[in-house]
Amino acid sequence: MKVLIVGSGAMGSLFAGKLKQHGVDITLLNRPNSHIKAIQKTGLQIVEQDGNLATIDLMVKTNAADLNNDYDLILLFVKAFATESVLSNVLPFLSRTTPILTLQNGVGNMEKIQKLSPSRNVVVGGTSTGAGIVKPGVVEQRAWGSTFIGSTVPEKYKQLLEQIASLFSAGGIKTHVSENVQSVIWSKLIVNVAYNGLTAVTRLTNGEAIRTDEGKELVAKLVTEAVQIAERKGILLLYDDPINECIRLGIEEIGKNTSSMLTDVLNKRKTEVEVINGAIVKEGKKHNMATPYNEMILKLVYMIENSYEQRL
Repeated sequence: MKVLIVGSGAMGSLFAGKLKQHGVDITLLNRPNSHIKAIQKTGLQIVEQDGNLATIDLMVKTNAADLNNDYDLILLFVKAFATESVLSNVLPFLSRTTPILTLQNGVGNMEKIQKLSPSRNVVVGGTSTGAGIVKPGVVEQRAWGSTFIGSTVPEKYKQLLEQIASLFSAGGIKTHVSENVQSVIWSKLIVNVAYNGLTAVTRLTNGEAIRTDEGKELVAKLVTEAVQIAERKGILLLYDDPINECIRLGIEEIGKNTSSMLTDVLNKRKTEVEVINGAIVKEGKKHNMATPYNEMILKLVYMIENSYEQRL
């Protein structure tokens, strides 16, 4: 399979390296930056779970006009707020039949993609795999959870979904197919709701955020609000006890990870809080349901974003 990965942040780079290691033909697309330049010069280096360093040569493109049009799959890892601008620039150079898999955070990504390219097959994924960029060209895997993928019409895309799951799993990214795409989206959203905003505010890793009873309590409050919204919308989640599952993930699988939102805050960048905790607040207003904890996190992260230059 020939795969184009759009977005070379920690997760895009990790997936690119893992898949390339197992023989997948990978092209990585991103605007020029120090990370991309390092990969082009010396290859991508991945710090594995055992501390060993793997170096992978990758095909890197920085201009959409230089892409081929024979990819079998487009894997999207850009920030949710950049979906429309990035794809508007990229899609004109690609085949209109190439399917897209979005593994982005938040809600609404699938709808944006379908609106931009109605003729394409769009599948959605959520992953508890995590990574961080140690320095330009070097990515450390910090979480080893499962990945779930699905589609609004699973019977139509069954073969594609199974092919992707098999490909990812062979590359060391445990992947399962779900017949309910909203379950995939909301189950991943709830994990993001639990950790992203909270760690961005406290500047703690996922595991450190729940080391104390206070941290566990805040996670429980944030998750409870999100679960109540999901129940009101009739969405069946992938796990029976969302609070305990989020805590378990933080202890066993994603504890070492620095969340993407905390990474954005540390680098003084715009975050995805609007499509994570903000999505819960928005849905709460729509259904006349109070979401005070998620609203608090939303406002705190907005305050941080809007005061980067005033920090003590």
